[in-house]
Amino acid sequence: MNDSCIPKDLLHIILEYDGRIKYRHGKYVDIIHKRDDRYNIIAPVMHKKTEIMKTVQRDGASFYFEFGFDFCNSMGLCYDYNFSYDNRCEICYYDFRNGLKQIRTYL
Repeated sequence: MNDSCIPKDLLHIILEYDGRIKYRHGKYVDIIHKRDDRYNIIAPVMHKKTEIMKTVQRDGASFYFEFGFDFCNSMGLCYDYNFSYDNRCEICYYDFRNGLKQIRTYL
């Protein structure tokens, strides 16, 4: 069947009906429906990424963000690119369990 016989709006509605196909940016893409069991597998990962994105600070091409580990929020990582110091990328591991411990790596 030639897809030009069906109006594009109707085609989008038909393909999106069961929740597995969406039309995005000019292409049809497969998605995982929210009621699919596989969604429960990726939901914690997406939640963590959302929480990390809330801490992002940007200034032009510079950025800074940090996050705590799931098993112990007193430990985590900080990423700083050109935010605190010019022309420097820093990755810092921190641990507040027994005082302050930091391990910094500069690139």
